[in-house]
Amino acid sequence: MTKLRSTLSGIALSGVLLGAGAAPALADSTASSGHSAAVAAAAPTKAQKLSKMKSLTEDSNASTGRWLDAMNQHLAHKQAIDKYKFSWKTDYCTSSPDTLPGGYNFKMACWRHDFGYRNYKSLVGNYYFKKDHKKRVDKALLRDLYSACDYRPWADPYPASQRARLKAACRKTARTYYGAVSAAG
Repeated sequence: MTKLRSTLSGIALSGVLLGAGAAPALADSTASSGHSAAVAAAAPTKAQKLSKMKSLTEDSNASTGRWLDAMNQHLAHKQAIDKYKFSWKTDYCTSSPDTLPGGYNFKMACWRHDFGYRNYKSLVGNYYFKKDHKKRVDKALLRDLYSACDYRPWADPYPASQRARLKAACRKTARTYYGAVSAAG
């Protein structure tokens, strides 16, 4: 009986609010569309997008960390990064191997590189991308590839001499990839 009284009181209050022209929060269907308009109005400017892009594509370990955080936010559909409407498409290392013997994996390095190329070209065009951003994005790729070559599993199945050869081969492949994108890109 007490539950019925509290429910009826809530219904009566809703009726009074509706009659007075005020809508309770649960009955307000415009709240979400009003919020969408506020978000759309707060869309980042081109300058803000370029600044964010630069922070995510610099040639530094900190920038790599920021990109990984942003990528994880994107995968979790967080508004903090999705508001920029960046393209996260990738074909990883295009037609080159993404993984190398020894457990070396270039996928994240190539994804960040694709991210930089696709978004800068979309924001500033190919001419200004090549003029102002390409060299930095390519150098960041080399740093990321070298970081991938520093991988060593905690239970390494290879003897030290073989691991050294595998790492040297990985770094040589990294330089080859960097040379290819620097020349063509």
